[in-house]
Amino acid sequence: MKTITKNTSRNLQAKVLRVLFLLALLATMLPAVTAQIAIESFAATPRTVLPGNEVVLRLTLENGGDEDIENVAVALDLTEVPFAPVDSSTEKNIAEIDENGRETLSFTIKALPNAEPGTYKIPITIAHNESSKTSLLGVEVKAPARLEAFLEKSELQMINEAGDVTIKIVNSGLSPVTFLKVTLLESPAYQILSPAQRYIGEVDVGDFETEEFALRAKAENPILAFELEYRDAQNQRFTTAALLEVPVYSAEEAQHLGLVKKNTLLPAIIVIIILVGAVLVYKKRRKRKEAKRE
Repeated sequence: MKTITKNTSRNLQAKVLRVLFLLALLATMLPAVTAQIAIESFAATPRTVLPGNEVVLRLTLENGGDEDIENVAVALDLTEVPFAPVDSSTEKNIAEIDENGRETLSFTIKALPNAEPGTYKIPITIAHNESSKTSLLGVEVKAPARLEAFLEKSELQMINEAGDVTIKIVNSGLSPVTFLKVTLLESPAYQILSPAQRYIGEVDVGDFETEEFALRAKAENPILAFELEYRDAQNQRFTTAALLEVPVYSAEEAQHLGLVKKNTLLPAIIVIIILVGAVLVYKKRRKRKEAKRE
């Protein structure tokens, strides 16, 4: 009977010890459970940034627990994205965030000049009490596409003359262009002798493409009307117009400017015809006079 009582007492003591151990373990875990930091809000100003420009990242941290949190470290990781810090470090510290409190901090970063358009995920790590959590902040780099057209070369000189006209299309924007299509529009000032539409495709930043069209000028200095249709890096469709003036002169102006050689043979032929006619008339009159004398 005494043996049974001793065993029961020992079992009871063991259970009590296990309960006390669990309570002690739970007590050590409570600060981590009650101290919770989360990003309540995030904003980028401006919402989209151009390559080479600055953007301010502003985020608000919230302490969702019921205890104050001290020594909070917030760090951006820019190693894998085309951004660099501006006049500040990529890491900032918050001395304390009160229970159920909030703290706002900001980072100023700059998109590198060679940053390609797109949305980049920037890792941000929040560390406190030997624990850390990493989240991602989205920042969009948007580079506008821009095309310019120039008259490269023209064989046209006079009205009603046919020849080739070469244009140059330059990508002077910050985004590559894709699916570029060029259309020469109809006009009473010229007649299109070749296909009016050409497909070019892709034009990189700072690059150019040339296209040639066969025309017949119907007026002096005709203005060629082109339509440029393309898509930017975000696959957004654009349609722009380009107007190019082609120097075309009348026959008299072209001759005066030395663009057309003067026909020096024609006046000589006229003079010869006049001289021959005069000789024939003279001979005919002379024969009449001789006939009268006889």
